[in-house]
Amino acid sequence: MIPFSLSFAANAVSGKYCGPRELLSCMVDNVTIDSRSVCPGTLFIPVVGRVFDGHAFIPAAADSGALCVLSDREVEGSPYILVSDTTEALQRLAEAYLSANRIPVVGVTGSAGKTSTKEMLYSVLSQHFRAYRTPGNLNNQTGVPQAVFQIEKDHELAVLELGTNHPGEIRSLARIVRPDICVITNIGVAHIEFFGSRENIFRGKTEMLEYMQPDGHAVVNGDDDFLCSVPDAVTYGMNSGNRFRAENVQDCGLDGSEFDISLSGRTVRFHVPAPGRHMVYNALAAIAVGSLFGMDPEKISAGVSSYKPFAGRLEIKRINGITVLDDSYNANPASMKSSIDVLQYARGRKVCILGDMFELGEKSEEFHREVGAYASESGADLILCVGTDSEHMYASASASMPERCYYYRDSGSLTDALPALIRPGDTVLVKASRGMHLEQIVQFIMDGFNQK
Repeated sequence: MIPFSLSFAANAVSGKYCGPRELLSCMVDNVTIDSRSVCPGTLFIPVVGRVFDGHAFIPAAADSGALCVLSDREVEGSPYILVSDTTEALQRLAEAYLSANRIPVVGVTGSAGKTSTKEMLYSVLSQHFRAYRTPGNLNNQTGVPQAVFQIEKDHELAVLELGTNHPGEIRSLARIVRPDICVITNIGVAHIEFFGSRENIFRGKTEMLEYMQPDGHAVVNGDDDFLCSVPDAVTYGMNSGNRFRAENVQDCGLDGSEFDISLSGRTVRFHVPAPGRHMVYNALAAIAVGSLFGMDPEKISAGVSSYKPFAGRLEIKRINGITVLDDSYNANPASMKSSIDVLQYARGRKVCILGDMFELGEKSEEFHREVGAYASESGADLILCVGTDSEHMYASASASMPERCYYYRDSGSLTDALPALIRPGDTVLVKASRGMHLEQIVQFIMDGFNQK
């Protein structure tokens, strides 16, 4: 983090400072919403969540040496900046911080593939720039500001992921980061429970364009039936008419894909070291952005080929002759199908462990049935469904292959059954929404079924 004065913070959030005046010239060198990470020089910002009110941890923050706290109420015994809403103040402070330390920003959003695309962008752009990207999955209303505060003096460019599950959220995040380039991966049905339709999801994702820099670029998946209509966008995809188009695509199984693309007047062959057609799209987005920043094709190619998957995002793991495709971090209908497609590249028995997909609203049953049918039609040898909503997935899958489908109400039941179902030579896909915690199933397999 680049230090700033406490006076800067008070002005940025339009707050009323209450405390010794001499502290206003002191430097803040850490901003956190977690009282456990407070140290001397910290500005602690207590946010009000669905479960906890961070204001309850102000005394603990003070005891740990916090320089000051933000608060939406009076505080006794500690310097504080009074604001009407601490989450909004966190965002305004991040906006001011990035404005004062401005570097080019690439914003990334979409219904699926945001994190993988962010990692691919970072892999490419770091070949030429001292690049920074959102750590982990800090992409929501409090996560994006936390990510912004980790930008350092030596960073030349930032790749920031923007997530949403409600209308208007992308707009508030885009106001913070004001992207130079806006990347939108696709418009699917993730979080449709809160949006109501794909049309509304499209409107929500394109809110980012409202805060794009005047000379900025929208970089979108031109094969998407909604995104292809974004005016003046730089498009990528596999269909004709895209500015960055992959041709002669060759699937290399679990080793990834290769394709040709025309760059700087010549054809360049790219290798994507991660399986799945969706990874070709992620690479195309990074190629487009790298080209817009004037990077040499050789450096772009090196960045694509050196891509490494984010934890739980289709990581390939092997133990005792079993290959695990760990895609346990999150799920929606589109990403479920993409991962099932990847499984088909494997040799030996193909096993799907599929769990609930959340926030699908009134169409949840329909989408779970759709994924179940897709899995059974894919040629999977064994389908294991876990979770309350996945009973619909199981019902659909078992209609055509009842002898190869099993249903488990919870992860504990699945864990008990796995040792008798999985054997050496199998390739096992593990995928569900994050709240299902199927990373525990992955770890159980990697521990040789010895986990208690």
